Amino acid sequence: MEWFTALGNMSALFPDTPGLAFDFAMNGADPDMVGYDLAYGLQNTNTPIEVYPPEGTSFPEQGA
Repeated sequence: MEWFTALGNMSALFPDTPGLAFDFAMNGADPDMVGYDLAYGLQNTNTPIEVYPPEGTSFPEQGA
């Protein structure tokens, strides 16, 4: 259940960006070391962070 707790904590820090919260919880830094501090710092930064691509963004095809 440790992953579930981490997911819940990151979801609380990033309520508007569930994808980022999931990535931090599953693939991010160890929360006991730097994960929560990093998330808190990102949440309180003055610089806007674009998590999701703008509408209509196209990505290059794989293998092209």
